[in-house]
Amino acid sequence: MDTPKELELRNLLKRDESIMGIVVAEKDSGTPVLSAYNQSSFDSVDRFRPYIASMLTMMRNSNKLGMGETKRVCLTYDEANVVCFFYKIWIIIVAGESESNLGGMLSLEDELYRCV
Repeated sequence: MDTPKELELRNLLKRDESIMGIVVAEKDSGTPVLSAYNQSSFDSVDRFRPYIASMLTMMRNSNKLGMGETKRVCLTYDEANVVCFFYKIWIIIVAGESESNLGGMLSLEDELYRCV
């Protein structure tokens, strides 16, 4: 049975069919703690692991370069667009199809913070 937070994430997924999934992970370890997937896209968190690893790398490297604290990161791949929000001790990752609207994904930020 889904928790209330998972249900909230699933409701956000229903707004845009191009979003494949949302994962909430610990910022330090990258360990996923909460997730929701579009049934036609992902079946497990394992498909998100490369995105989580690349987000952690981007975050750490920007801190090393003296750019300050990273708030959000947008990455585009051949097969997906990924937006990551850094919130308190969490990383919130939203992955969409390559044709997905990055602006639409970014606009979910405040609602995602309420889910966490």
